[in-house]
Amino acid sequence: MRGALRKSQSGFTLVELLVVIAIIGVLVGLLLPAVQSARAAARRMSCSNNVKQVSLAAHNYHSTFKRFPGIGDSISNGWSVQAQLLPYAEQAGLYDVIDFGAGLGRAASTAGFNPPNDVAAATVVPFYNCPSDDVPAKKTVTYTRGRNSYSWEHAGLNYSMNVGTGTDENVDMGSATDGLFWVDSETRFRDILDGTSNTILVAETLMGPGSDLTEIPFHLGGKYIATGSGRDVSDMQTFRDTTWNTDPRTFIESHANWSGTRNTAWISGFGSGGGSINGWYTPNNALPDLSIRAYMAAGPRSQHEGGVMIGLADGSVRFITDSIELELYRGLWTVRGREITTEF
Repeated sequence: MRGALRKSQSGFTLVELLVVIAIIGVLVGLLLPAVQSARAAARRMSCSNNVKQVSLAAHNYHSTFKRFPGIGDSISNGWSVQAQLLPYAEQAGLYDVIDFGAGLGRAASTAGFNPPNDVAAATVVPFYNCPSDDVPAKKTVTYTRGRNSYSWEHAGLNYSMNVGTGTDENVDMGSATDGLFWVDSETRFRDILDGTSNTILVAETLMGPGSDLTEIPFHLGGKYIATGSGRDVSDMQTFRDTTWNTDPRTFIESHANWSGTRNTAWISGFGSGGGSINGWYTPNNALPDLSIRAYMAAGPRSQHEGGVMIGLADGSVRFITDSIELELYRGLWTVRGREITTEF
């Protein structure tokens, strides 16, 4: 016998290694969508909890004052409903920073918001922000007026209060709208004749990046406001109605005035840059929000697949889909429209 038997050597062949790599690749391909879906579901649940917290704060405010808060009476005094809700949502410390007697001031000016309200305006309120929005809550916001631009650090929000349908004169929140809120409104539960379970209190929307542009890509239309020229409600109505009949891609590619200030200042409730919204558009409409001065035609928007979160006046939170029927949908924005509301 020539010697000891050679020790056998073990190992993977090239074919076996390739098979193992292929199997791992398939497993990763199967797991990633599940992980992404779980993360999206968690973000949606967190968003739902935020809307619930805003709704409960509004209820607590009503319990104290027997009415809901109104929006401030002008741009320079345009306090948001959200600013007034702070102490009813465990944010008394931030509320105490605000000096309501000093007035809010104007961000589109050399001075900006009046001290100490500028400090409050730059403070992020976590439950005012949806975790699915990929725009930072706090950012530099540039307000362009004519040839002048003013940049300030502001914290935005994703949850806006119902100022009506955006139809007829309801592009103007300076007078009574068909919704829950407007300038100096004092709406009470007893005024909600359509029923609290059929009336939107707060709706989710997206924040803007903070800077104005002359052109934007089509897929970012929901994050910008198309601004038009004019001075009164009739100008806004014409702009709104003309845009309604325009192909979304054609409109976005041809329009040259885009504001990136949508929902960029939670402390402000006046105009499209603050915490107010109307229901002209169904959720995530391909057409962008519109504004002329403080008049607006808007709609809820989100990064959630297929719809947005809303809080109803009864305190419940619902997810409404992009495909909701327009007449039914707008009926949810009215307080006393007397619509017959079916399941949504």
